[in-house]
Amino acid sequence: MYLEFYNLNEFPFTITCDPRFFYESADHAEALANMVYTVQQRKGLVVVTGEVGAGKTLLSHVLQSRLGPTCEPALVRDPPASAKQFVRAVASRVGIQTDGATDVLRLQEQIEDHLVHLHNRGRILALVVDEAQALGPEALEQARLLWNWERDGVQLMQIVLIGQPDLRDRLREPRWEPLRQRVALSYHLGPLSEQDTSAYVTHRLNVASDYAYRVEFRPDALAEIHGASSGIPRQINTICDNALLVGYAKDRRVIDTAIVDEVLRDMTL
Repeated sequence: MYLEFYNLNEFPFTITCDPRFFYESADHAEALANMVYTVQQRKGLVVVTGEVGAGKTLLSHVLQSRLGPTCEPALVRDPPASAKQFVRAVASRVGIQTDGATDVLRLQEQIEDHLVHLHNRGRILALVVDEAQALGPEALEQARLLWNWERDGVQLMQIVLIGQPDLRDRLREPRWEPLRQRVALSYHLGPLSEQDTSAYVTHRLNVASDYAYRVEFRPDALAEIHGASSGIPRQINTICDNALLVGYAKDRRVIDTAIVDEVLRDMTL
């Protein structure tokens, strides 16, 4: 497609969870630093929310890469509804066999043994639950119970719940007061500012080309992209990818408002 035309090594605006493409705005840097500290120091539960497309899943991957050797990260995607399914998911992520005949109580014992083994080596399990707003009540309660496990007065597991704003609304319900009291850090990923949107686009182009790309997004085009996307990274990616495609079709390496307008018209249709 347009890679050679723009001197790109790979597509810069694909919707993937490649940490290389993570743009660390001031807000993201603050969130990551606080998340790493809270997990490493075993301070309590971490809750991160954001709108669809705000970059929550990518943030979870970057977090895991920065936790350091004292943490063993485990990621649970598509969280289950029941407590039993949640236990099985956690067991699977830490390398425990979870065939259908395995008793859930036995799995809990094996998980705890694994956590104690980590603790004795000066390490801790960092369980990251993505799309946590989909956790069923039983599974959410099970997460609280697992977090309560401790040895020698310290927690054996740290849990990071990442989800859409519905998650924050659920935790405000009176029934979840015991869980809410264990939350040490709560952070909401807001949209990128206009300035950050411009820097975000440049960052992704640099990563995809080793700083040798041959395309220019005009400032007024970037402003229009920010307005149309509301600063949501996934929407920015979609608009920019289509803008590059239109520019390639028109043999133009300058992305201006006319190209962005055409992309937005097509997206609306």
